[in-house]
Amino acid sequence: MSKSKIIFFLKILLILLVIQGCTPMNKITYLNDSQLGEWDVSPVPPKHHLEIGDILMVKVISRNEESNDLFNIENNTNTANPTLTAANLYLNGFTISQEGTIDIPNVGKIFILNQNLEQAKETILGKAEEYLINPFVVVKLANFEFTILGEINIPGNYPVHKEGLTIYDAIAMAGDITDYGNLAKVKIIRSYKNKKQVYHINLTNTNVLASDFYYLRNNDLIYIQPLRFKGFRKSQSQVLLSTLTTIAVLFNVYLKISE
Repeated sequence: MSKSKIIFFLKILLILLVIQGCTPMNKITYLNDSQLGEWDVSPVPPKHHLEIGDILMVKVISRNEESNDLFNIENNTNTANPTLTAANLYLNGFTISQEGTIDIPNVGKIFILNQNLEQAKETILGKAEEYLINPFVVVKLANFEFTILGEINIPGNYPVHKEGLTIYDAIAMAGDITDYGNLAKVKIIRSYKNKKQVYHINLTNTNVLASDFYYLRNNDLIYIQPLRFKGFRKSQSQVLLSTLTTIAVLFNVYLKISE
């Protein structure tokens, strides 16, 4: 075999190795196409419907301070509390029972299962008006959280104390997707009316901005699947270097023998 043919063969082999180790950019970048206009993005976060196990922070306020103490748990957590922790939220909040109720001091059990926060507020207000004159009720979801796993830099469970959290906010909180994550194959396990269901979304497509998965819901589980050739991509630099070194040694031996 002539030297020119060997060199040509080596070039082809090198090109194939490089191509094999590459992943198309449209599989590892967000929002590749631009089919949607500015008005197609979901403008309003979905309303959360209360489920069994949700924890609510409920505050009943009236002009009579003594009455306020009767209807509120001592040291009830609020936005001004500097020691806001998950433990405080659990201890001072109202957990929706298996029967779909919360038990408010001096008011009793109130059924609020499957209601959104505005509806729950009105339900609690109706009960409070039986005991107080012109009461004011504040209702907040205290245990909003999501879990993100798979090819993410900082996987884990994240409590969130804000409304309108998007899937991109969640990914940013978890340190972004790794170089080996497949943005086109992302699973979301979502609970709706106490039933779990698995959904598949494609973060490389702008259609996600107008989907039901642009905004996260309470207890969403996000799983980032790995790319098909993760194992090769992870070690492709070492493999390529080792291959080229071996080929160079063999080619050098061949040149010396053929002289």
